[in-house]
Amino acid sequence: MTKLTGKCLCGDISFEANGDVPVMANCHCTDCRQSTGSAYAALMFMKQDDVKVTGTPKTFEHKSDAGSTMTKHFCGACGTPLFTQNSARAGMLGLRAGLIREEEEFSPKVNVYTSSKMTATVLDEGLAAFDKMPG
Repeated sequence: MTKLTGKCLCGDISFEANGDVPVMANCHCTDCRQSTGSAYAALMFMKQDDVKVTGTPKTFEHKSDAGSTMTKHFCGACGTPLFTQNSARAGMLGLRAGLIREEEEFSPKVNVYTSSKMTATVLDEGLAAFDKMPG
């Protein structure tokens, strides 16, 4: 079991998570780059029921390249990207790894959507890499 805590930049929204983290990944898709303003999104996926959110994030929905509905959660006050959900993976919540206080807990195992990565982004050759989303 992993315990994670974090909050947005202004502190209006915080979270406590306690559970397994079956997937830790860096996503290089264009949607993640646009929604974070970063070269890629560093994500930790947990069961949504294992995450207690204090405050009410705003949400934005869009379609993925595979046709599933993606929901981005962010702070309405400071704009911090907080979580992501994919309708194809019901019950799971992706936490933005940059928010967690327990930063030593983040150890990505995979890079996805490397076909969309920024040219300047150097990938760790020790991690599995996929042009798109595997499976």
